[in-house]
Amino acid sequence: MKIVHSIFLKIALSMGLIMYFAYAVPTGKYANLYLIGVSAFTALFLPIFTLISTYLEQKGFRLTGSMFLSKLAKLVWQSLYNFLALGLLVKGNIIDPNNLKMVGGLIGAVCLTSLASQGLQYLAITLSNHGKGNRFANIFFALSLNVIISALAALGYKNVQVFFVIMGLMLGVIGVLISLITDILPSKGGIGLFLGTFNPVHKSHVAILKDFIDKRQLDKVYIHPTVIPKIHQYLLDKEMIKIVDQRAGKRYYEKSAIADPLVNFFPTGQVFYEAENRLFMLKVAIKEAGLENKVEILFEPNLYQKDGFYAIIKAIKKRHPHTKLHGLLGTDEGGMLLHDIYDETWIKPFVKLRRDNISGTAIRKGEKGMTTPKITAALDLFSNLKEGQSDQLFGQTVQLVNNRLAVADDKICL
Repeated sequence: MKIVHSIFLKIALSMGLIMYFAYAVPTGKYANLYLIGVSAFTALFLPIFTLISTYLEQKGFRLTGSMFLSKLAKLVWQSLYNFLALGLLVKGNIIDPNNLKMVGGLIGAVCLTSLASQGLQYLAITLSNHGKGNRFANIFFALSLNVIISALAALGYKNVQVFFVIMGLMLGVIGVLISLITDILPSKGGIGLFLGTFNPVHKSHVAILKDFIDKRQLDKVYIHPTVIPKIHQYLLDKEMIKIVDQRAGKRYYEKSAIADPLVNFFPTGQVFYEAENRLFMLKVAIKEAGLENKVEILFEPNLYQKDGFYAIIKAIKKRHPHTKLHGLLGTDEGGMLLHDIYDETWIKPFVKLRRDNISGTAIRKGEKGMTTPKITAALDLFSNLKEGQSDQLFGQTVQLVNNRLAVADDKICL
């Protein structure tokens, strides 16, 4: 079974053993059934625990549009788990309640453990956003580290307890409260950013862009589509995913044989229009919407390949020093990833709840009525055009070359 070879399952089993020995060695209670049970449960449940945590966070964000409330939902879930685990260890006489006084008793230990977990996960995600490791592996290692520190603190190691209290409070601020600040901090005027895959651009993109400009009273908005999403580039380099087909202006991804079976590498879908094709359709959509005087479309593949959207944000900040920056995002998983980036770079997020059932995935599967007339025409062309063939689009001759739309005159977008 492939699941047996999952690196995350191996990490979880290892952490169960580490948790067991972290408590058993100092106490000498190797045969304690409570310790054995909690350690075994942690080892087996850690992958599921992470999946549930992620689900609760994503669901909370989709329903509320608040990153703080979505993190709070995850925090409550993690606190329940930590309360169960630590409570059983207290009942089994592995943890002396007197040793927990410095950290606020059982409830204090649970709160600090959960807050530290949130912060460590935030740092783990930040590292992966900068190309330092895989997002999922980073989160697992963050959770594992938190298990070790919590165990040592609960056993009464004074120096560890001091570190644990400081770490829990600091990481709690980083992991949870920053999102509260960015959620409620009022701000208007300045420059907007709209970053995403735009796979493809559709009616909702245009509608929320107009609302963004109006509600935040923006002078200008920069749009930049992903080139190859950073997570996909990382996985392609590691040969954990592969491109299985390139046709009709799109590329099709699949997991490779060595990919981890417990990880969803394609949260936003396995089919992507080539970056140049998405850029072309963006230009068409902005002109069609009459937004050229308010919107500038950027396409900096070299910058993006260097450090993803962080590099794009840095370049925009350099263009507009001492100017308020706002970031538009939806409530899908891509929006959550952007919210983390905006929080880290101190850009005020503008979260738009999606209730219109318009879906890029549905469009790529052939659903009609979700794109503007000109984008619909372009998508129909992509569907019918084969490599090397020419056709007419908006009165101009176009051709599919290397799966990308080649136009004789860029004014076709104008």
